[in-house]
Amino acid sequence: MKVIAFSPAHITGFFKICMGKNEEETGSIGGGISINRGSYAFVEPWNEIRVSKKASVTREAIKMFGNFKIKIKNELPVSQGFGMSGSSTLAASMAACYIKKLPFEIALKNAHIAEVRKKTGLGDVVASFHGGMEARIKPGIKGKIKKWDVRQKILILVAGKPIKTKKILEGKIDEINEAGEEALKNFLRIPTFDNFMAQSKFFSERSNILNEKMMKLLKKLNEIDTTAACMIGNSFFSKWSKRMKKEMRKYGRVYEASVDNYGARLIAALNPLATM
Repeated sequence: MKVIAFSPAHITGFFKICMGKNEEETGSIGGGISINRGSYAFVEPWNEIRVSKKASVTREAIKMFGNFKIKIKNELPVSQGFGMSGSSTLAASMAACYIKKLPFEIALKNAHIAEVRKKTGLGDVVASFHGGMEARIKPGIKGKIKKWDVRQKILILVAGKPIKTKKILEGKIDEINEAGEEALKNFLRIPTFDNFMAQSKFFSERSNILNEKMMKLLKKLNEIDTTAACMIGNSFFSKWSKRMKKEMRKYGRVYEASVDNYGARLIAALNPLATM
């Protein structure tokens, strides 16, 4: 049997780091959106774990299930604030759960634990599992999350080289947490997409995550429409418009996407014997 699963990529607009007693409780609170570009996982039982050496987070999660052959197709670049390690791992874990006849909540648990262990993300897996525009109010797998279904087209600009999350966070946690907590509080007062963009912009400016070059570009883009950084990457997102698309193209590669309100899901289960 070969199973295909999809998990949306996730853009975090603002966040606060929350270290728990264990990996299940560790995570983040904040706000973000899942988008209809993401990761496809093609999974089938095998006599060993076979997956790309670059997919260390996926390997970490899959070894909790058993032996599988896994092929990942990512629709966005890694290490640019799209939660691709989380989305690819969640998609692969959901396919493995289907094969093993396990509930998908096990996929959520194993993928989240793997991300925390590898220090590649804190809240992306939980958000991608649910989809939509979300507020993560309590951290971890069993934390509290609010979700809103929204119809919104967005533009994404990748304007620089990939960056490693853990290197950016060093020495900035207090500033990040203070800005993230305030942005979440303000967003929950008015949980609309426009306010999500406004609070994401606020966080981009106040968290001290962006370097000088990225801050200058953020200012230029905001002269056209509200724009924020994808956390954490050398990338930005805003509402879709022709004018913004034209402007973004001056600075790097531009992607178009929409908010994905469905979350991670199974695409197909193929049984070779059924066609014989």
